[in-house]
Amino acid sequence: MKPVTTSFSINKKLSITHYLTVFCVFFTLFCPDKAQNIISAIGILSFGILHGANDIKILIKKKSTSKPQLKLLYLLSYVVVVFLGVSIFFFFPALGLITFIAVSCYHFGEQHWESKLNKIRERRLFYFLYGTLIFSILFIFHYKTINEIIFQISNYDLSYVYLKNIFIFSTIFILCLVFKNLKKIENLWIEFMIIVFLLIIFSQGSLLFGFGFYFIIWHSLPSLKSQIRFLYEGQVINPYIKYLKSGFIYWVFAIIGLVAFYFLGVLPKEQYVSVFFSFLAAITFPHVVVMGLMFKSSD
Repeated sequence: MKPVTTSFSINKKLSITHYLTVFCVFFTLFCPDKAQNIISAIGILSFGILHGANDIKILIKKKSTSKPQLKLLYLLSYVVVVFLGVSIFFFFPALGLITFIAVSCYHFGEQHWESKLNKIRERRLFYFLYGTLIFSILFIFHYKTINEIIFQISNYDLSYVYLKNIFIFSTIFILCLVFKNLKKIENLWIEFMIIVFLLIIFSQGSLLFGFGFYFIIWHSLPSLKSQIRFLYEGQVINPYIKYLKSGFIYWVFAIIGLVAFYFLGVLPKEQYVSVFFSFLAAITFPHVVVMGLMFKSSD
C-alpha cells in the first residue's frame, strides 16, 4: 500500500508547505504581533481542531468493522481517554503538562518524517527527537512567556539552562542519527532550510504565531491530506468536502465548548490557560493513538 503521508506535492522536492513557510518568514518580519496572533488563533480553531475531527471514522476503517456495537465501543473508549486527559491535567497538572509536551513532540515529528524514514530502524526515536528540537527552539526564543504559562499551570519554574540543554542534546542526537543514515534520507538540504526558516519565524514572530505556524502548516494540513487519502482515496469525487461534512459536528462542539468556558465565566480568568491546554491535551492523547494506527498502513 502507498504511504498515507505524502505532502501537498508540486514536484518531487518542494511542496505548498515549503512556499507557505517562505511567505511566513516575510510575514513575521513585517506584520505586528496582533495581526500574527489573530491569524494564528483563526488557523488553530479551524484547521487545527478540524484535523482531529474524524479520528473515530479512521479507527473504524482501520479495524475494518461495520458493527454498531464496536463503533459505539470505539466512541466510548475515545471519550474516556479524552476525560482521562482532562483529569490528569487538572489533578496532576505538572504530570499532565510533561506528558502533553512529550506526546506532542513525538506526534509532530511523526507527521513530519513518517513517509521519509521507512528504511531507518530508529525512526520512532527520530520522531521524538525532531519534535523535541522544534519545541525547544520555540520555547527558547519565548522563554519568559513560556515560563509564565508553565508556572501558571504546574507551579513549576522552568530553568532556562535546562531548556537550553534539551535543545543541545536533541540536536546532537538527531545529527548522530542523520549521519548514521545519511544515504537513507533524501533532500536533507531542504530539511536544513526548513530549520533555518523556523529559526527566523520563531525568533521574529510572536509565541502564538510560532506555534500556530508549525501546528497548522507543518502538522495539521499534511495530517488532513494523509487522513483524506486514507479514508477516501479513489472512493469519492470530492474527498475534502466529504471530510469536512464528516467532521463538522465534532468541530462545532469543540468550538462551542471553548467559547462557553471563555465568555460565560465558567472559570476564573487566571485558569483559562489551564483550560486551553487541558483541552488540547484531551484531544491530543487519543488522536496520537489513532494516527499511529493509521500510519501502520504504510509500513
